[in-house]
Amino acid sequence: MKIKWYNTIDSTNSAMAAQRQSLRDKEVWAARFQSAGRGQRGNVWNSAPGENLTFSIYLEPAHIPAAGQFCVSEAIALGVCDYLQEKGVAASIKWPNDIYVGDRKICGILIENTIGSRTMKSSIAGIGINLNQTRFPDNLPNPVSLKLLTGNSYVIEAELEPLLLCILKRYDNIGPQTKDDYLKRMYLKDELHSFTVCASGESLPGRIHGTRDDGCLAIETESGEMRYFAFKEIAY
Repeated sequence: MKIKWYNTIDSTNSAMAAQRQSLRDKEVWAARFQSAGRGQRGNVWNSAPGENLTFSIYLEPAHIPAAGQFCVSEAIALGVCDYLQEKGVAASIKWPNDIYVGDRKICGILIENTIGSRTMKSSIAGIGINLNQTRFPDNLPNPVSLKLLTGNSYVIEAELEPLLLCILKRYDNIGPQTKDDYLKRMYLKDELHSFTVCASGESLPGRIHGTRDDGCLAIETESGEMRYFAFKEIAY
């Protein structure tokens, strides 16, 4: 496992994508500060310089069918939860792969895949986990950090390897148990909640039932109908 540290970089995901052809499987680029860190749905990832752990992992999951690529996202999210569990913090996964403690977000994950004719070619997983930050911009509705939860301060460089070990253990053992464990960790699963259908703005009361193999979110409505939503089609 090759790890490369940057003091400042625009985005580890973007930088890796630009040099994808020269990367090795399980190579890691980490940054003490990302000036243009990216989150899901085109959002900016806000992180105070030197206070949090932001990095990307390059993977070559050529054994995974293209139709089943969501298992990589499941494994990485579970790895982050395992790491937090080792710190004494119980976390859940807000579909598709935000990491929550209670109703507060501690980690964001951005996964960008390239696909061959039948199988995956590569995956770049960008991860930003709040370690030491205690003050956040007002436009972030629900952030939390490990320090706020435990009262401890963390050396970001020292925390990277334990976190990577948890993530790669999950990744190296992708199988039927991956989905089972992901479902057990899902935020709001089986709880009645009001969702928003993005295209129409429709309010949809229902319960998260789980996910399909393609990663679509399955919501059971109050009438018992099962509806399926791809990424960016539903908000909550």
